[in-house]
Amino acid sequence: IRATIEGLQGQMSPRMVAQRRGRKVADILPKAAEAQAQAPAEAAEA
Repeated sequence: IRATIEGLQGQMSPRMVAQRRGRKVADILPKAAEAQAQAPAEAAEA
């Protein structure tokens, strides 16, 4: 249980990552339209 808790505490939200890098959350996360466009291409590669 302790390892699980430590692992979850080590996870950072996109907001925290963006703040740490000095960027906006939108710069960190892919836009919904881009993610949908990439999903079929990734499925075709697999």
